[in-house]
Amino acid sequence: MAKKKDPFNPFYLMLVVVGLTFAITACAYCVMAFRAVAHQQATNSETSGAFLMAFLDEYGVWLLLAEIVLLAIATVGAIITDNYWRNRTLNHQTENQG
Repeated sequence: MAKKKDPFNPFYLMLVVVGLTFAITACAYCVMAFRAVAHQQATNSETSGAFLMAFLDEYGVWLLLAEIVLLAIATVGAIITDNYWRNRTLNHQTENQG
């Protein structure tokens, strides 16, 4: 008996990619905030990660909000289309068997 192939929902891939991006951005934003509070920001512009810290200082909140919106869209999309992808896979398997 052939092993049933699990349905592939592209929204799951989107969730993984956006979720990882959000986690990395949130961690970098926390590092930036910690540096600001601890007064450890270097004055030299060649300091490691200086561009990222400056970018997050200016656009960090908007970037996090955009990533949360994308996570919400991907979550809703995955939930709504889950039955569609499952039925499509099952129909394709039955066509191949019969």
